[in-house]
Amino acid sequence: MGTNHFSRRAFAMATAALPALAFATSLVIGLVGPAGAVVPSEGAPANVANLTAAATVTPGVTGTGVTPLSADTCSDSICIYVVGSGLNVSSWTTTAVLPTSMCSYAKYLENGVVIATSGVGCGATDYQLSSEWYDPGNFPNGTRLCNEWSGIAGEPCITVHS
Repeated sequence: MGTNHFSRRAFAMATAALPALAFATSLVIGLVGPAGAVVPSEGAPANVANLTAAATVTPGVTGTGVTPLSADTCSDSICIYVVGSGLNVSSWTTTAVLPTSMCSYAKYLENGVVIATSGVGCGATDYQLSSEWYDPGNFPNGTRLCNEWSGIAGEPCITVHS
């Protein structure tokens, strides 16, 4: 069976439909079905020193009239979406399409080192998992940010620059 890739627009529409609100620094995880239905999935607390917010479901980022800089790319079944200004990252989102009925969790990497993990999400074949880290903060110029999902092929990366 082929792999489905969801467009950035489809992802934004799906995340905008989620019913919760996140504050400060947090990781969120959600599940989007093959027909576009959104199924919330609670996760465990973020696995990072000094990051205390639990993973929750949240709506998409809304604008304030200022368009922030962003970068996105995909590798195999995994995508990365980063929004920020200069060296500050305000939102770091990753999605993965499940190759089979399974559970998985997102890994956030800085220069090849895991700095955060999401809670676990589960779904059927071709479902899309989504995890968002709100306000991960500042990164040095040239930092390489990547995502992996446990048991799923791909590792998309972007480079932070001023």
